[in-house]
Amino acid sequence: MTKTLFSKATASLLLSAGLLASQAASADVLVFDESGNATFGVTHTDAGSYTDEFLFSVAAESEGWASGTAIAGKTLVGASRLFNYGLTSIGFFQVNADSTRTLLGTGFSGGGTADFFPAGKLTAGNYGFTVQGQTTLNGLGGSYAGNLNLVTAPVPEPASYGMLAAGLGMLAFTARRKKNEKLG
Repeated sequence: MTKTLFSKATASLLLSAGLLASQAASADVLVFDESGNATFGVTHTDAGSYTDEFLFSVAAESEGWASGTAIAGKTLVGASRLFNYGLTSIGFFQVNADSTRTLLGTGFSGGGTADFFPAGKLTAGNYGFTVQGQTTLNGLGGSYAGNLNLVTAPVPEPASYGMLAAGLGMLAFTARRKKNEKLG
């Protein structure tokens, strides 16, 4: 009994220590709304270069194509508003069952406003993307925010197949009728 209690206490302490240690390396988890949109953003209070991670899951019924837009924040300096953060790269990856990652080809156009998308359709599974950038104004932090959209692949309704078959049948009937010389 005391051995089991000691084991549970030890496991609890190790788990707590692991959770505390992982906070520095944690990633934000994105959740898509019913329209397939998820928002993300980070504010860095200190100047420097940063790499941020965002994780998300794609359900079997939500398989499709993802695309995103991110925009860097601006800071008022004197009489002008200047971008305070530069986005240098955004890259998608797939999280495998053994927690390893497979990098996915990613289209990226950077600058103050960045567009990004994985090279192919996302199937059911766990994914993420990293955002790399740096602050651009000396001594000031920076921020960015964005939206990731997942467009599901359309699945034809059974009624669509019925209408297709009826249309092809009418087309065949019309073509057959024109060939019959007796009718006309």
